[in-house]
Amino acid sequence: MENILKIENLLIAYGDKVILENISFAVKEGEFLGIIGPNGTGKSTLIKAITELIDVKGGKITINGRDNREISKRDRAKLIAVVPQEFSIDFEFNVFDIVMMGRNPHMYGKKKKGENDLDIVKEAMIMTNTWQLKDRLFNELSGGEKQRIIIARALAQQTRIILLDEPTAHLDIHHQLEILELVRLLKDKRNLAIIAVLHDINMAARFSDRLILLNEGKVVVEGTPEEVIDEKYLRKVYKMEMLVRQNKVLSVKEIVPIRVMKELMNGKKVRIHVICGGGTGEQILEMINSLGFEVTCGVLNRGDSDWDMCRLLRIKCVEVPPFSDISEKELSENRRLLEAADLVLVSDVPYGMRNLKNLEQLIDIDKRIYMKRTQSQVDFTVGLATNIIKKLEKKDNFRYIESYNEFIEIIRG
Repeated sequence: MENILKIENLLIAYGDKVILENISFAVKEGEFLGIIGPNGTGKSTLIKAITELIDVKGGKITINGRDNREISKRDRAKLIAVVPQEFSIDFEFNVFDIVMMGRNPHMYGKKKKGENDLDIVKEAMIMTNTWQLKDRLFNELSGGEKQRIIIARALAQQTRIILLDEPTAHLDIHHQLEILELVRLLKDKRNLAIIAVLHDINMAARFSDRLILLNEGKVVVEGTPEEVIDEKYLRKVYKMEMLVRQNKVLSVKEIVPIRVMKELMNGKKVRIHVICGGGTGEQILEMINSLGFEVTCGVLNRGDSDWDMCRLLRIKCVEVPPFSDISEKELSENRRLLEAADLVLVSDVPYGMRNLKNLEQLIDIDKRIYMKRTQSQVDFTVGLATNIIKKLEKKDNFRYIESYNEFIEIIRG
């Protein structure tokens, strides 16, 4: 596939203020390029530079092999269509007339609207499922309907490139998904090059073939969603705590935002060893890790949701294969982590014969032990787990907690 759009060393500045610097990338026909980054980082400015709405101070933009500076507005409109965040118009145009505006670059001089133009507009509206709206007034439509109409207008231009500037910014989740599914479908049907500025990282990762992450006017990283959706880039750029995980349904990476304000327990070098499993430790593992405590975890089966949380947060744990007993080697490793900790937290994890040793090792540990109280059944060992818990209850270093918030208050001290 050939490069339909190429940007080389782009520089955009307003006076002494540099907005975009040393931006270089290319887009091929049939490719969906997503542009992500924090607000005010130059994403929309890039769209304006491509469409010649603002002056370029340096670098070069090439469209279909031609220097962008040498292309007339009419010819550029035959090459590139734009779908803005929102489109408003003061006059009461009906939907059909709005879509017909996409034919304006092809109608000039003595050339008037013909049967071919009507057929193109109808096809664009059928493709975007808007033909039934053709007689409605544009200003009476919902936000999602309006965006589909503007996409139909862009299709009616019959360009090879469509630029989308945060096209889902003002839409609910249903219409966000609808618009991006539509754009991806149209890209495949017409072999279009799509360049989309998107504020939703997960949507961008899901629909883009390639991503560019911008920050402070520069490219941080460019690559596939698998390469770009990475904590080492996103945490720093977005200045927030997040998890990056694989969406098993969609087979794509996604982020889970956690918090912006990170409360670190300065001066407290407390090491906490957590006994958990089956998802009972997910919340508290994230909480104490985000507070800056040194966290380790007991024996967990590979694939367990708590094991997955440890992997995401880079928490050291002792792992065993699924459905496996705990070996002496793994018990020894868990003992080493227990001895290195200042205190132990035991979640309300259920106990079976395979994970019972996790609990049993606590009997002769002299560290402070905090166990989350629960009314649910946790003993599936014919009383063995209950007997161990009774022994722990008699220890001076043992204490029940009613909630994880209580535990947080204790370690805050």
